[in-house]
Amino acid sequence: MQSSFKIAFNVAVTHTYFDKGVCNCLQFVPDAGTQMLLKRFGFIIRNKINGFELYSNSTSELSALLNHISKVTGQNSFGFKIQTNNPSFNYFTDLPVSWRGQLVYDSQSIIAVSDSNVVLLKETQSEDTDTTCIGSLNVQFDDLLKYSNATGFAQFQINYTARSTQWQYYVINKSALALGNPAIVGKADISFSPPTNVTIDSGQQAMMFSSGNNLIPLSEVPQYKFDLVNNPASGGNESSAKSTSVKTIFKGLPNPDPKRIGIVSIDNQQQISSPMYVYV
Repeated sequence: MQSSFKIAFNVAVTHTYFDKGVCNCLQFVPDAGTQMLLKRFGFIIRNKINGFELYSNSTSELSALLNHISKVTGQNSFGFKIQTNNPSFNYFTDLPVSWRGQLVYDSQSIIAVSDSNVVLLKETQSEDTDTTCIGSLNVQFDDLLKYSNATGFAQFQINYTARSTQWQYYVINKSALALGNPAIVGKADISFSPPTNVTIDSGQQAMMFSSGNNLIPLSEVPQYKFDLVNNPASGGNESSAKSTSVKTIFKGLPNPDPKRIGIVSIDNQQQISSPMYVYV
């Protein structure tokens, strides 16, 4: 048997949280109407790590096939539910702090078309809640044909940005180390506030270092490296300062767990914090 599979369109997803921007945690599941079209008219879906491709199996031109489908079924689009296999998606994605709804995409609503004819879809945040998916995608037949490029198929793209949070290190000094002038340092141009003494939920005393107004983006692969050090005591004479060097107390502090979050107010706006607990 011969087949005539030709790609009709594809959808690719990028996310700055992931290495090289490859978003590997979303799946696009055809809704009931689209499932019927796939079965009745021989379309197939090829899932990819960051999206999917939809193929038609017809010797007819795609425009003729879609026109026929519209006439006999009354359907004018392909619909998909967007699901995720990562329960932390809403935590590490730059979404409104207190929002819990659906991310809606439609090929009629776009941000731009690139020079290579990739159509960047616009996000609409719906207040509707659905525990089975995080959003939906609708690809209109007319847009599919409108954006078909020189290779004969449309290319759609969805972009996500990683959430930036206030990083907070809680240092619990269980070893009773003499820390006269502790600090958190790193090669990145990001500074942490001097420590403040706090009591954590366990009742233990801790020193809390905060990135303050510096909101740092979350990432699956650590992009920032910070160390806990103890600096020479300030105010000493030059000879004593030379004889006392910076001592590294904890090299390579942990990066945040997206699921462990808090709420802080920065410039009268709610922001997300990322608490981390370090025992020395």
